[in-house]
Amino acid sequence: MLTSVVLLAFTVICVQSQTALVLPPLPYAYSALEPVLSEHLMRLHHDKHFDTYTKKTNEALKTIMVDTSANEQLKELAKKPLEEILHDVLHLPEQYQFALRHNGGGYYNHKLFFSMLKAPTATAAENKPTGALLEAIEKSFGSFDKFRELFSAASVNLFGSGWVWLYIDAQTHKLVLNFTANQDNPIMFDKNHVVLLGIDVWEHAYYPVYENRRSEYIDNFWRIVNWPFVAQLYTEGTTKRADL
Repeated sequence: MLTSVVLLAFTVICVQSQTALVLPPLPYAYSALEPVLSEHLMRLHHDKHFDTYTKKTNEALKTIMVDTSANEQLKELAKKPLEEILHDVLHLPEQYQFALRHNGGGYYNHKLFFSMLKAPTATAAENKPTGALLEAIEKSFGSFDKFRELFSAASVNLFGSGWVWLYIDAQTHKLVLNFTANQDNPIMFDKNHVVLLGIDVWEHAYYPVYENRRSEYIDNFWRIVNWPFVAQLYTEGTTKRADL
């Protein structure tokens, strides 16, 4: 009996040592992105989909902590910040990899995504970056318009569900465009990638407003990009990495 009590106490301590993820509130009103994204869509996307990723990630992490077959290295990883877990997610045991890759990735992606958005400008042409970020985009893609054209084309043509990303490549130190399927993201493949911008092209991100007109959603996306936030990510990323 004493052994059972001690084991139970140890299990409770382990579970409590994992800080649960919380659903962050939108940094603006649900209606702030209208008419590009409706209040109805934002409530579904944030309160339903994002909340589900949050809850299922927490469930997966708690399951690891009470799994008697899980080694201490895995349990120690489960206590770390989500970003560090995602760096190693492709090396996790299969029974945890899918849950954390999909739901943990979904949490990380959406937390970034909603902060990358702001109230729309009247036209896409009115909304563009400035300063060092603009210079970096022009250096990598020739012009901002060319970058936007390439990013939009990749987003329209991505088959199925996933994301298109702008990030600083850890190996080349240049800005690159790439895509990931489902809820994958660049940091899963190299922890030193610096993510700057992403667009969610899962149907739940646009279907309530645009139905099957993904290209229209992408055209309007440029009106709501929060370039000051993207520029902050660029500055923070290049400040931390002396080689960038």
